[in-house]
Amino acid sequence: MTTISVVIPLHEGERFIAEAIASARDQDHPPREVIVVDDGSTDAGPSIVEAIGGVVLLRQDPRGPGAARNRGIEAATGELIAFLDQDDLLRPAALRRHRETLDAHPEAMLSVCRQRFAVLDGEVVPEWQRLDLLDRETIAWTPSCLCIRRETFRRIGLFDESLHATSDLLWCREYRGHGLPFVELEETLVDRRVHARCQSADGATIRREMLEVFRRAAASRRREAP
Repeated sequence: MTTISVVIPLHEGERFIAEAIASARDQDHPPREVIVVDDGSTDAGPSIVEAIGGVVLLRQDPRGPGAARNRGIEAATGELIAFLDQDDLLRPAALRRHRETLDAHPEAMLSVCRQRFAVLDGEVVPEWQRLDLLDRETIAWTPSCLCIRRETFRRIGLFDESLHATSDLLWCREYRGHGLPFVELEETLVDRRVHARCQSADGATIRREMLEVFRRAAASRRREAP
């Protein structure tokens, strides 16, 4: 049976990390391993992970979620790699459906599922959150919704560690720019928990890095133009 590693970046995530790990482990098709990469947390998050047991915990100085995902990829032993942000939850069928889909489509290098955003009770909606996406189920090229064959990273490369908030966006654009096949699942397999302290909540950083991603995309198109 195809094996899956789940990689979870952790940074100041003591509030949510135990539930995120539980959602990754309590699957119809359990992962081969859950790897949590602590990106310089100063709260109790790493201690919570250690207390859970049976989880690989790696530590590094704060370098951003892209660097944490890269560290997890390098440590992973599964044939497939699924990502999960510390704020998110995988639904119980998530890993099974990704595995079944990629087994049925050996030409595809990744599968992508739907997600559902929901604001936690008592939380203020952060400025980056698109209000039209709340409580809707949509296809999302975001890490928690992706399951990727390990060899894909040898072809596309790892996440760009110079970008803090948008390294995943750039990687996905590069994947699609290579024209590699993928499969979209119609099912919603991820719940995104929206709160004021989400890792993505720094609107200024997102805007600055989005411009950089678009600049690189435009430069790539110019290079490829006849």
